[in-house]
Amino acid sequence: MILVTKWFGSFLCVEGSVKKAVTFPKNPSDVAERLYRIRSGEVLDEERSLGGQATQVYDRRLAEFGRFTKFDSSFIRPEDHGFSLDLYREATIELAKRAIKSSIGPDVFLGQAVRAYDDIVFTNNLLSERLHEWYSLHFPELTEVLSKEAYTEAIANHGSREAILSSMALNMDSLGADVQDEDLAPIKGLASALQRAMDSRRSMEQYVEARMKQVAPNICVLAGPIIGARLIMQAGSLTRMASMPSGTIQLLGAEKAMFRHLKKKTDPPKHGIIFQHPLVHNAPIWQRGPIARTLASKISMAARADAYTKNDISGLLKEQVERRVEEIRRQRPTPPKKPTGKRRKSKR
Repeated sequence: MILVTKWFGSFLCVEGSVKKAVTFPKNPSDVAERLYRIRSGEVLDEERSLGGQATQVYDRRLAEFGRFTKFDSSFIRPEDHGFSLDLYREATIELAKRAIKSSIGPDVFLGQAVRAYDDIVFTNNLLSERLHEWYSLHFPELTEVLSKEAYTEAIANHGSREAILSSMALNMDSLGADVQDEDLAPIKGLASALQRAMDSRRSMEQYVEARMKQVAPNICVLAGPIIGARLIMQAGSLTRMASMPSGTIQLLGAEKAMFRHLKKKTDPPKHGIIFQHPLVHNAPIWQRGPIARTLASKISMAARADAYTKNDISGLLKEQVERRVEEIRRQRPTPPKKPTGKRRKSKR
């Protein structure tokens, strides 16, 4: 007997006739739940109740109950068992909702987080540039004394040139103009806003790092939390990234350059997001291509481990990357010589 499962139940069939049937509950949610489990590769309770009597199966998913065989099951009609097409339509709508919900995993939230991080970094740079340009009208020499967060903190907490110099116990002349209180207040407000944006950047960095250690620990160690999250975001999901070849991972983020190469025959890109990794970014230009290929190859392995096996292979991969990078540095210590063509003899 052949075990066949339709959207409305499981059936034991022999030569075009149903010998035994176990139908599903006539409820869209229950039907959708069983269809979802079938899509996930699970075996239903209704199938198990009939599986012991089967010798052949219509679905490879049920191979434990018998040998797979092709079978025309069109004679098993839903209306013969009290099911309608309206019920099937409602069940498929419910199934689509479940599929959409299940498709949004932690890696998708991580992708949105790294997008937010990039937006915060961009905003910080804009605010910092505006603050430096604005406050330099009053105290241009402060950039030589303080930098980055200390510069912003001093303006937000003290404001005027005299108050900042007093807090640092310094005595120096300035070429800046005097500023009135009503002009200084918005500058301090801007500095305070920049401080809050910097705090948001730090908290977002901590969140991305913590989630990367949970979602993709091997990629996190190999590529770093921010670069790893950008790669996952550009790929679409961790599962999609795990299915990509290493050459595609190497060029993630360089799609425009690749299209330009294909259309206008420009030089092909050697790296995309992966260029931000210190091993690639800090390398001489003639070593970046081989190092990027090596790093992408190991990140591809890390993605497969994170998506499927969950094994920690980060230490081994990192050691292999470092060993290969040292080998590249020894093999290519100087830039390659440009080929020189033979000079043509002039005709006289």
